Amino acid sequence: MIRRLVILALMTAVAGCDSSRLSGPRDATGRPGTVGGLPAPTVIGTWRRILYFIAADGSASASETIWRFNANGSASRTSISRNYTAGIADAQTVDATWEQLTQSVRVTFLPPSSGTFEYSYRVTGDTLYLASQGYGRVQ
Repeated sequence: MIRRLVILALMTAVAGCDSSRLSGPRDATGRPGTVGGLPAPTVIGTWRRILYFIAADGSASASETIWRFNANGSASRTSISRNYTAGIADAQTVDATWEQLTQSVRVTFLPPSSGTFEYSYRVTGDTLYLASQGYGRVQ
């Protein structure tokens, strides 16, 4: 359990180190990207983050999050928990709508989930930093 917390703390610290550079979308040269005065739709696509854990007893597990932001304003978040030692997994997909703001993305989860959240973001190459957490581009 302690090893799991240490791994999670280290990953959070590494991801948090870049938070001072969070800003609106940027193009390949690092300049702010705009389309008609609005931020460029750089978050459109599918993004994935996986965290692996090894417990003190040697059991292995993973937590995976997949965000999909579609050009039509729809979105989804899939959360997958895997226990490799026991050979089991669980997944949940939550549908949402999204709106890109100047330096954040507003996500509104649809029923049966609910709530509206704003996440700071930036895209660097094939990595989306959503609330300082890095997600790799899938497509």
